[in-house]
Amino acid sequence: LGHRRQREAGALARLAERAMTIPQIVELNYSGLDPRLKGAAALSTFAHVEDLVARGLVASDGALTLEAIYRRA
Repeated sequence: LGHRRQREAGALARLAERAMTIPQIVELNYSGLDPRLKGAAALSTFAHVEDLVARGLVASDGALTLEAIYRRA
């Protein structure tokens, strides 16, 4: 649970800086990550962002996808 909250806080912090896509969040939050693991990190980040959208904390330009632009609501 603590790890989940930490990842959620990281996504929210990045989106407070500026609007961005899931891959952009991953690049910033997972610096130095083995490139072979970036897909899994993107899916995990996407799941967090989906939840944040559902809770009204994050907004998206259209449908929720990996390439959508997300921002703090």
